Amino acid sequence: MSQDDKTAETTAQTLGEAAPAVTPSIPLRRSTEPTRSSRSTGARMTVGPGIKLKGEVSDCDTLVVEGSVEATLTSEVLEVAEGGTFSGTATVTDAEIHGRFEGELTVTGVLQIRSTGHVTGTIKYGRIEVESGGEIAGTITREEGVVTPAATPVAARNVASNIPPARSSAAS
Repeated sequence: MSQDDKTAETTAQTLGEAAPAVTPSIPLRRSTEPTRSSRSTGARMTVGPGIKLKGEVSDCDTLVVEGSVEATLTSEVLEVAEGGTFSGTATVTDAEIHGRFEGELTVTGVLQIRSTGHVTGTIKYGRIEVESGGEIAGTITREEGVVTPAATPVAARNVASNIPPARSSAAS
């Protein structure tokens, strides 16, 4: 038996004793990754607690803010966690705010303001959900043609309780 044959035989025995290999078709999750389901399966970035980010965020499908972000963002999903802060301009399909948002926010789909969420600035939305305790202040408008007629009364009840009715500027 040659030296190469002995090495191959030893390696084979060692591999047999090793833990089974992970099947490549099963995706692995990092233990530090949030366990919540992701609405977007593309590029995802998390700004962790204690992290400050300034600038422009692009080519990011989902931005999760647990720290502090001062930026311009165009994305599919914006999630601001409790304790997180986003300042700047964001144009997104859906947003879920548990922390603070200050600036200009355009949400073409659903804007969810959770009980710990605070949104201030110029807000445009397709549909809005505000939990008890959630706060929204500033210039707030619904984008026409984005939301279905069935959802309009719900959005109006959630937001309009402290906002005077809009006045028409057309002459009578």
